[in-house]
Parts: sequence; structure tokens; C-alpha cells
Amino acid sequence: MGTAKTRVRVALIDDHPIFRSGVRGLLGETAGIEVVGEASDGRHALDLIRRAHPDVVVMDITMTGMSGLAVARALREAGSTVRIVFLTVNEDFAFVDEALTVGAQGYVLKRSAGTSLLEAIKAVVSGGRYIDAEMRAPPTPAERTEAGPPAPHPGEEGGLTGREREVLRLIALGMTMKEVSLAISISVASVDTYKIRGCKKLGLRSRASIVRYALGQGWLETENRQPSSDRPPSLM
Repeated sequence: MGTAKTRVRVALIDDHPIFRSGVRGLLGETAGIEVVGEASDGRHALDLIRRAHPDVVVMDITMTGMSGLAVARALREAGSTVRIVFLTVNEDFAFVDEALTVGAQGYVLKRSAGTSLLEAIKAVVSGGRYIDAEMRAPPTPAERTEAGPPAPHPGEEGGLTGREREVLRLIALGMTMKEVSLAISISVASVDTYKIRGCKKLGLRSRASIVRYALGQGWLETENRQPSSDRPPSLM
């Protein structure tokens, strides 16, 4: 995406530390991207953007206090030309319209961040726009009637056991094997076994692929049972 001299500088804004950690890990595995700072709310986001001068802001829409939409509006009113990609769980197409109205160039759903976020960053840096392929205009009443009730949400993929899932989730958060073993009170050898089994079931071959899968499954959007939310990502 860029050379050492032309790396894309990204600021990451989200009020869920666990989710930020996963996205930071994904971006950290990508050549040509540098995460220059993080913030957990809108007001700190504005301070960060003024200080760090990022090329792209990856930001949630709904945050405690000042929303992402309000941040985008304030940036545009101040004359900022920073590119904005909203990374959100909001699948209502009305949010896309509002995001574009306040000056955003990208809109990515959190559940598809592992596959779509890098594409969105590349697109907006090049001067384009990016709307998540999973977003669709709302159906008409006739289409809703014809389609019938919505299908149930798909369950866990790959037949993972609970322990395999937990090990992969903690690895996606950037924990080392030893840290995972301490967090869930099993040996390092057992952690390695669960990791290998889980990766084999899912066809995952690197920490980056684990992070992408975890983001897609929504594993990093909750913060329960987590030992530390601010630990920087590390290698497997």
C-alpha cells in the first residue's frame, strides 16, 4: 500500500478497547500502514487528529459522548481534509447517507472489517469512496413481503470447541502463548494444541488471518472476561 517513506498514517477511534486492539493488530500486519494514535471518544479524537495529522481516520459512529458523526462534522467545519472511514455495526442504510453527508469517504461494517477495512483505506487514500459490499439499500415493502422473514444469524463456523475459540480470540487480541496460558489457566503446550486444532478447522495460517476471522465473527466487540485491553499486539 506504500513504501517506508509513504506509509499511510491511520488514527483509530473506537470506545471498545478490545475491538481497537484487534483492528490495531490487523493494520500492524499490513505493509504501508502506520497506526499513529488511538482515542476512545470524540473529543480525544479531535485532539489526536490535530496533533498526529493522520491521512485516514478509522472511527466508530456510535461512541460515548461525542459521536463519530459529530467528529466528522467538526473536522469538515474546521477545514480538515483528512479522509474518514466509519467502522461500525450500524447496518441501516440511513447511516451511510448521513456519513457521506458529514464528509466521510468510507463505510465499513465491523463484522466484515477483516476483509473490507484495508480495501476501504486504500480506496479513500486514492481519492475514492468505499461502501461495504454488505450494505444494501433498504428493501421496499413489496420486497420484504416476497422475501418473508429474515434468515437466522449463522452460528459458529468450523465446529470449534469453546476452548479453541477462546484461545484463538485471545491470540487475535495480541496475547503471547504464555499470556494466553495464564489468562485461562492452562499450560503453554495446551494453548499451542488448541491453537493448532482451531486454525486447522478454520484454514487459518497466520496471526493476521486469525485477527481477520475474529473480527468477522464479532469476537472482539465484547469485553467480558478479558485480562487486559491495552496490550499491544505481538507475534504468535
